[in-house]
Amino acid sequence: MKIKAPQPIYLKGNRDQAILLLHSFTGTVRDVKHLATTLNDQGFTCYVPNYPGHGLPLDQFTQFNINDWWNEVKDAYHFLEDEGYQHIYATGVSLGGLFTLKLAEQFDLERIAVMSAPHKKGESGIAKRLETYGRRMNQILNFDDAESFDQLENIQKYNKQIEVFQNAIDDIMSHLDRITIPAKVMYGEQDDKAYSHSAQFIFDHIASEDKELNSFERSGHLMTYGEGREALEQAIVEFINDNE
Repeated sequence: MKIKAPQPIYLKGNRDQAILLLHSFTGTVRDVKHLATTLNDQGFTCYVPNYPGHGLPLDQFTQFNINDWWNEVKDAYHFLEDEGYQHIYATGVSLGGLFTLKLAEQFDLERIAVMSAPHKKGESGIAKRLETYGRRMNQILNFDDAESFDQLENIQKYNKQIEVFQNAIDDIMSHLDRITIPAKVMYGEQDDKAYSHSAQFIFDHIASEDKELNSFERSGHLMTYGEGREALEQAIVEFINDNE
């Protein structure tokens, strides 16, 4: 069974503002598809890039690293600029939250909403996420035991890229004081406790005068899914509309 990489989502709105929505590590555009639709219903143009390798088997996923995914995010930002949008917002979950912060450190944005972003990440945590992803893809593609084993072996070869990933997080965290635009930092109370600490760290270190730190009682790590989704989406809609 062949599998195609997910395509970007581009929903045009009737306002002059655009929102970049960024998915998680080992996730795809589906992470934020419902949120994009909700924001588009408010009239915003929404663009969701899919990071290279995401949604593909591990042997293809591991051909890329965080720098490739960041380049995809930068290209997405420039795409919206080229489309004529001068008022660009960004929101993202987990790795998408990290990229949202990095965009705000380096580019001209109106507002940012950051979900479930880690301020540091252990090597074993990244490797475990890759293993979970690999097993899921093996099931989807109905790989036999031998092929499944070979796919998971790619994680061992990815150690250097895991280090690159960790260094990228450190770099983002060391430049949070460059962020001065309105920012909303969010975490789910059902998520690992480390993420509440990360949210507090990010909130404390960004230089924005207009900033909020919010927890969502029913949300887990992927805040854009599950029971807490409606409350989360409502909060983001209100925050984005607050610029009007």
